[in-house]
Amino acid sequence: MLFTIFWIVNMALYIRSKNHSNKALEKIILKFPFNLFLKPYKQGWTILTFKTSKPLEQFNTINLPHKSTINLADKDCSGLADPFLFKEDSNYYLFFEYEYHKYLKKGADIAYATSKNGIDWVYQKKILQEPFHQSYPYVFKKDENFYMLPESYQSNQVRLYKAKNFPENWVLDTVLFEGVQFVDTIFVEVDAIYYWITTNLISNELLLFYSENLKAPWIKHPCSPLTNYVKNNRNAGPIIKYNCKLYRVAQDGTKGYGSGINLYQILEISKTNYVERAIKEPLFFKKSGIFKDAVHQLSILNENGTEKLVALDGANFAMNKIIIK
Repeated sequence: MLFTIFWIVNMALYIRSKNHSNKALEKIILKFPFNLFLKPYKQGWTILTFKTSKPLEQFNTINLPHKSTINLADKDCSGLADPFLFKEDSNYYLFFEYEYHKYLKKGADIAYATSKNGIDWVYQKKILQEPFHQSYPYVFKKDENFYMLPESYQSNQVRLYKAKNFPENWVLDTVLFEGVQFVDTIFVEVDAIYYWITTNLISNELLLFYSENLKAPWIKHPCSPLTNYVKNNRNAGPIIKYNCKLYRVAQDGTKGYGSGINLYQILEISKTNYVERAIKEPLFFKKSGIFKDAVHQLSILNENGTEKLVALDGANFAMNKIIIK
């Protein structure tokens, strides 16, 4: 009888959590004497992947195709975020931010999962652990070398890592910039020039730099800063190359952190000029289910002429079940 009641309560919490916070019920569970043997459970940030042949501008949060949700029921993990897709030979890799529970008083590390089809993922391990918070693991390949450009703002550096043994062994290769807290740094190479787009966490300005090669000193672009508007001042993933065009995805924070992702086409980028235009605002938006509270990162692999593998993160901070301590 007690088991049946417990199951019914948890089922009701799960269904309700898709659109409600369940905070009142959470407070009841946390009160003595319930907190002696019961504990509220929250999913937090989650990553999902799906395949689609839709044009980029037709993406949206509603009616996503068949998808796989990547959860990690690890004792120290509170959620997975900032997905970056990568494919080498016939193997798919998903690099992401591994968030710790707040009571551990630790930031986040970088971990990865693998897949044979891009949908069914197997978690592997944490691969980059520093004494400071790291996230946004932008992994790319250049001249047969594998690199990672994670967010490392707490170190006051933009740090470029190189794989000694891909995908698990990474070492610091170059400090690209230091002295400022930059977040969510991306780049695009055009005509042998590297253009770096990043956000100053203190001023909230979206900044543009360029360099003569991957590891050369950065030069501030004359169009920098590009914006300080929370609608588009922070990147939401790497530059997307689609139909011979360049697109930038930006976090939309007009309705709070992670309220959506906007899509912009880069019309012109050179040492003297930068122009982009809005294509879809928003492209994705927080809605319900795993997107109830936030959505803020997008990564795309072009599989063939039309099909795309997409990774997207979302957050739902509602209590969705009760567990026994």
